[in-house]
Amino acid sequence: MIMKDDEKLKRISFMSGEDFYFLTYLILICLKGFCNKSMIFNDHRKLTYLMQIITNSSAVGVLIENFNSSNLKPLDKELLFDVYVKGSLHQRDVYKILRSLELKGIISVMLTDKIDCFNIKITDLETTRAFFDTSIFAKEINNIEIIKSHFKRVNTLGLEGLISKFFDNYGLKVWAS
Repeated sequence: MIMKDDEKLKRISFMSGEDFYFLTYLILICLKGFCNKSMIFNDHRKLTYLMQIITNSSAVGVLIENFNSSNLKPLDKELLFDVYVKGSLHQRDVYKILRSLELKGIISVMLTDKIDCFNIKITDLETTRAFFDTSIFAKEINNIEIIKSHFKRVNTLGLEGLISKFFDNYGLKVWAS
């Protein structure tokens, strides 16, 4: 398999899934990609799952190829379950990064009716634009566009709706936390 220079750089620069810089990039990519026109992302708890989906082109492929099917092959179910578990494991890290981004003035956190849920508004558009002056994350950005073209209004879903749309509807038995 021939790897593009940007993919090589990303692999060398970040420990995928465990690196706070990589997670920060993914958060900003998801916020920018899934925000509504007023730059608000609804229900921060969805971020961890969306981040895992967009970094895994195989998972995106499974979601798209089986769009109206709840009968997945066992390997496809395992892949989606792995995405779900990894998303669940990174919730605390994502929360810490969001609070850090808030302290730096890049985002603002807006309270909602739910105690453990908040919406996020991108407040520093100039800084976030600078993050996207590279093609290193072209695959993830492309995966967002694929997801958005098949799953309308991802931003309007709450955590339970996202879990239902991306996991339960495909025959997985998972729990929303």
